[in-house]
Amino acid sequence: MQPQTGYAIHLAKLIEDTHEHKKTYRPLFYNLADEKDKNSFENLLAQHPHLQVHDHIVSQVEELVKCLNPTIIFLPPTALAETVAQQFGGKHTDEYGVWVYYPWAGKVVHLLAEKEFEIVRTNRNKHKITAQEQATLAQKKIGVMGLSVGQSVSLALAMERGFGELRIADFDELDLSNINRIRTGVYNLKLQKTVIVAREIAEIDPYLHVVCFDEGITEANMDRFLTENGKLDLLIDECDSFDIKINSRNKAKALGIPVLMEGSDRGTIDIERFDLEPDRPVLHGMVEHLDMEKFKTLTTMDEKIPYITAVTGVETLSPRMKASAVEIMATISTWPQLASAVIYGGGITADLSRKILLGNLHVSGRFFIDMDELISDPAKAPVIAEQTIPQAPMPVQEIEDFVNTHQMVFEGTAQPLSTVLLDQLIEAARKSPSGGNNQPWHWHFQGGRLHLFLNESAAQAYLDPQYISSYISLGTAIENLLLKAASLHLHVDHHLTPQLAPKHVAWFTFSPGYQPSETDLKLAEQIDSRHTNRKITPRQEIQTTDLDHLSGLATAVEGAKLTWVTDPEHIKAVGMIATQADLLRMFIPPAHEDFISREMRWDIEQVNATEDGIGIHTLDLSNNDQIGIRLLKDKKMISFLQQINGGSGFKRLTMMQFMASSAIGLLSMPKGEINSFIKGGMAAEKLWLGATGLDLQVHPVNVPLIFFYKNSIEDSLPLPSELKAQLKQAEMQFNQLFRQTGEDQAIFMFRLFKASPSPERTIRKSTAKIFTGGRA
Repeated sequence: MQPQTGYAIHLAKLIEDTHEHKKTYRPLFYNLADEKDKNSFENLLAQHPHLQVHDHIVSQVEELVKCLNPTIIFLPPTALAETVAQQFGGKHTDEYGVWVYYPWAGKVVHLLAEKEFEIVRTNRNKHKITAQEQATLAQKKIGVMGLSVGQSVSLALAMERGFGELRIADFDELDLSNINRIRTGVYNLKLQKTVIVAREIAEIDPYLHVVCFDEGITEANMDRFLTENGKLDLLIDECDSFDIKINSRNKAKALGIPVLMEGSDRGTIDIERFDLEPDRPVLHGMVEHLDMEKFKTLTTMDEKIPYITAVTGVETLSPRMKASAVEIMATISTWPQLASAVIYGGGITADLSRKILLGNLHVSGRFFIDMDELISDPAKAPVIAEQTIPQAPMPVQEIEDFVNTHQMVFEGTAQPLSTVLLDQLIEAARKSPSGGNNQPWHWHFQGGRLHLFLNESAAQAYLDPQYISSYISLGTAIENLLLKAASLHLHVDHHLTPQLAPKHVAWFTFSPGYQPSETDLKLAEQIDSRHTNRKITPRQEIQTTDLDHLSGLATAVEGAKLTWVTDPEHIKAVGMIATQADLLRMFIPPAHEDFISREMRWDIEQVNATEDGIGIHTLDLSNNDQIGIRLLKDKKMISFLQQINGGSGFKRLTMMQFMASSAIGLLSMPKGEINSFIKGGMAAEKLWLGATGLDLQVHPVNVPLIFFYKNSIEDSLPLPSELKAQLKQAEMQFNQLFRQTGEDQAIFMFRLFKASPSPERTIRKSTAKIFTGGRA
């Protein structure tokens, strides 16, 4: 015999160690605060010097601290470090939590103790799974028979912590052909499938309780599987044996245990609620005509086919599965299963398991989630042109009659205005900003006078109480028109008509020879460039001289007052108030409907069809946040968020926007007059154009102001008195932050910050929709 080389001896030792742990699936725990455990742990490391040690306890405690304090933003970073140190409570980090030894992997991992581990592990479940639901699931016992689809089910259940005890059964070892659908490594070949799954669960969560039935399910152990240590709350059947399928169901029916099965072909789901329907026939009555006692004596596929097809169905199989059934024992040796279908089915089964155990699903039957039917190329059909939504201007005859009826109001001599000049004025006014980009203006030229009407069909949004938002928007359009006229050397005689509101708002006459100021010319130059920018960029300071310049522009309008908030803590406080208003907008059904239907445009086709609203592509959002905004369309989701007092995820975006702001500005006017809102819009446009000229970005955030108005002035919010009181308190805090008095009417709040221009702009209605009348 040849003497063994060093390599051969080493290899033999490795094989011996591997065999020693071949059936081990439970890790060992060491608490170093316990002297006995500490000594044992030190001996372990001494005896196994090549163990891999993974110690990331500090990062886990950081996560724990954040989970326990979700409303706290730990800034600066030292604040988090201080809180983490407090959590350790003076202990050495080695003595915090436990050390978990995985003998089969040769690894030691430092982890949080079970309760804290569970908090962090399940944090991302909320609130798809609430804390109460998580606690309920932790009391449930689930049995899984068969570990192909069963492996995916078991791992999904473990990752969600969807059970208190999991019993898994499979007699088989892993073969190479199994790895087409079982997610594991080739180093696990010839290991028991139960051991593989139990180890994977332990590596995900060592605290979960898993019981292995390595011999699979037999007549001898079936009762133990279903009842030992307490009756199962759910039986999941993914085994291949048809007699076990039927016999286990018969016993489950007698015990009142619901059964769930996924077929991994066409997403076939079977649910049998024997707990709710004690007389329900097994497998929906599809096997009642067969003698299942005879099945175990059958030897040929030809004999077994009637039994198999009774369970799987024939007509309901997918085309490829039908072809495979024909080929079994000819070109293939068994039923095919694909990883995509198995993993997909495992996820579906875990999802249904959770709903059944939480009492959210009570139905029985066979169901199909067939991807080939759900997602496929469209059938060829004649192409039908899409219909655009018609946008008609205000009725011309109605407008002309109104002007003729009120001629006494429109006094003075009017001079002709060329078509070229009139077109330039309307184009400048057309580019004005408006709440929700509703563009509520309608211009009409008649008798040498230009009239501005409020198009009431474009107004009347939920966030446009008594047309105040629309009046502000009309004010911005007036300012654009006046600035453009000045740049064209036109003198403008303009008059506001609050006595004719809401239909008629202002009228204008023009004459040549005006000498514009340098300020007017500079502002007019920015009309084409001005836009809303919602970007989130690193916060930068803005010079006081620039803020003073913008204040001077705004306060040039009679009665206007502009207040700045620049302190980061005060900006944060304003942001918190804004997030409160944003949640109200989601949770008040008409406000939410208004947002998703009237204001937002969810694709380019909608944008082009309506020529109004805010296209989602213009919001300067990351892909992640854009998805979040799209989720707002789901009314059921919104209802659930309200039910659990949720929505914090949507607060994040607003807070990030505010905290990135250099300043928050609030424009206010004297209370009580329609003209205050119109002139406030004029002042807002002046400062916005001025900011554009300074390469500063503006993002209006008027939602809180509207809710304050609806709550305090209209008293029209459909809210409980408690929430109204909270909103009133927020308004009082808001007024303190901006030093508002009882005589001030908040008109326009906005973020001011430094960033590159937004690459996308909101659309504008065509001139034909907003202008009528003669041209001279």
